Amino acid sequence: MTTERSKSKTRQQLEARPQTTLSPLNSSVTKKDTDKQTGDDGKKTRKDIASRGGSRGRSSNKKKKRREMSESKLSEEAALTERLFGGDGALGGGSAIGGVTETSSAAWMDDDEDAPPVGNTADALEEITKNQKDNAMLFAIDRSGEEVTDDVDEGGEDEGDEDVSHDQQPLVNRESTEESNEEEEADENKASMKGAAWQDSESDSDGDDSENESNEKRTKKGVSLVDGPNRLKKLRRYRDETDPVSVKEYELRLRERFVNTASVAARTDWADVGLAQQRPAEADGQPLAKKKRGYGSSSEEESDDEDDAAQTILKSNASLFATSSSGQTLPPTLLNVVRTRDGNLSDPNNSVVSALQFHPGSDEDNPLLMTAGMDKMLRFFRIDEEEDNPKIHGIHFPKMPITCASFLGDSGSVVLSGRRPFFYVYDALSGKIQKVPSIVGRTERSLEKFSVSRDGKMIAFMGNDGYVILVDGKTRQWVGDLKMNGSVRAIEFEEGGEYLLGSGSDGDVYRWHIGSRRCVERFHNEDGTITSSLAASSNFLAVGAESGVVNLYNDRHAPSLARGGSGLGLASTNRAPLKSIMNLATSADNLRFNHDGNILAMSTKRETNGLKLLHVPTATVFSNWPTSKTPLKYVWSMDFSPGSRYLAVGNDHGKCLLYRLKHYWDE
Repeated sequence: MTTERSKSKTRQQLEARPQTTLSPLNSSVTKKDTDKQTGDDGKKTRKDIASRGGSRGRSSNKKKKRREMSESKLSEEAALTERLFGGDGALGGGSAIGGVTETSSAAWMDDDEDAPPVGNTADALEEITKNQKDNAMLFAIDRSGEEVTDDVDEGGEDEGDEDVSHDQQPLVNRESTEESNEEEEADENKASMKGAAWQDSESDSDGDDSENESNEKRTKKGVSLVDGPNRLKKLRRYRDETDPVSVKEYELRLRERFVNTASVAARTDWADVGLAQQRPAEADGQPLAKKKRGYGSSSEEESDDEDDAAQTILKSNASLFATSSSGQTLPPTLLNVVRTRDGNLSDPNNSVVSALQFHPGSDEDNPLLMTAGMDKMLRFFRIDEEEDNPKIHGIHFPKMPITCASFLGDSGSVVLSGRRPFFYVYDALSGKIQKVPSIVGRTERSLEKFSVSRDGKMIAFMGNDGYVILVDGKTRQWVGDLKMNGSVRAIEFEEGGEYLLGSGSDGDVYRWHIGSRRCVERFHNEDGTITSSLAASSNFLAVGAESGVVNLYNDRHAPSLARGGSGLGLASTNRAPLKSIMNLATSADNLRFNHDGNILAMSTKRETNGLKLLHVPTATVFSNWPTSKTPLKYVWSMDFSPGSRYLAVGNDHGKCLLYRLKHYWDE
């Protein structure tokens, strides 16, 4: 009876009291009138409410999982609900706990048979308090800043008369919803940690400052002459220089490079006031006072001499650029070359053409050509294209395989030598042959290499142990010896015949004064390997090495004692080449300047088609000739004709190839 009275009293209180809600996060549940049913009907009603209370803010897959929740979990939740709301005093005056209204709690208390026992009220309150603490932890997450997107179920809208919002979930679904919220929050936190939480404008400015600092450090380190363009390698002092240079040093080297190349490509000495003042003194035979001028010269001194320099320029009508006989400047990259009939077409050699030379005093249009070889024959040809270069004369030397032959100046005499302790002098005008059995005071067994001065007054043979043997060109008698360190590998007379250049195994280049027999200059070739050939013109010196490198030196500013000065002491200098030509892969065996010094021919005996022509004013190799199809074979000898109208090349097939240089022909 007591239980029935309490039930009826509770129903009256619930009907009389208005609907109230209580939630930790101010959430509310939509109130819906339900019919009084038994305990089993109450379970079905609870299941329907849970199915209609799905949230729009969750994905369809999670909603589907919630709908398919196992019956065991639902029964546990229903039992817990009955336990919480089964007694009269459990509600505490009919107030809802955990977000469940009194109307919904009363739905399970209609039937007396299904109503759970009241139980201990203190235990129920203790369990309710524990659940509230756990729920408080779950609802403590602040999601006010999250973006809420509405997901639509795959099957359409949720079933039910009324839609339930995200904040109005039923109690049954809230527990599973909170678990899914925790999982999604963890995924979002991981995704947010991948990038920066914010972008600071100061960090961008710091990045710009760091770039500026790196540029400043790069400037402080200097300019690399190796890692940059290939043209910067020309600014190195020596080949192994890899360290970067400072900006000031880089600028200084660029200026030096410009001065050297500009002075080579075009004559600029007319602008030097000091040289203009020295010319009158040279004409009067007065000693010259050296005046050092450079970038640091004062503007007042230059302005004082400006008028005199202008007058000196206006007095001459000569061209300021290097020109040919036709008055045209030689192009630096392309050379107009035409092959003609072979020079020895009428009588080719039966061996390699080891020596050939044009007569220095012959006609420029129809020069005289001499060839010699290991077949012991000396031949003379007149270059005439209309008559197929007829042979003039030939003579056989039975005991002399000829390795070297040269004219004695403008005379008709020819000096011949080989690997023998004697040599011959042939007079082409009289037809007489003079044999010189040996050189007095010398014990050399081979005199195979020699050099003759331009005037024919002196002959220099390469001897043993670093000696250079000097022989008079007229008397054929020994006149003196010159000594160098190491063995002699190359010798060459300068144009005037007053100085002799020599080099050998030590890599040093020596300059001797013939009159005094003393060395007046010595410098080390930058290549550093054994010297194999030398060539000299009025302004330049070419040094070839066995490594294939040919160094070109500016010989215009040689020491004064090597240019007719009063002193005859040794001058050891460190000279840097204007250009190192590395187009030959093997030893540079032959070097030859043309008559005006604008072309340098370089060849090697150790590789086929080993011939290159260099444009000396710009220190560039002609790119159009020779080509890979030019039939040069192995080049053993070469020479330019007077006026450089022809280039003769002797190869290992016994042919003397003849090429016409169109630039030096008068139009």
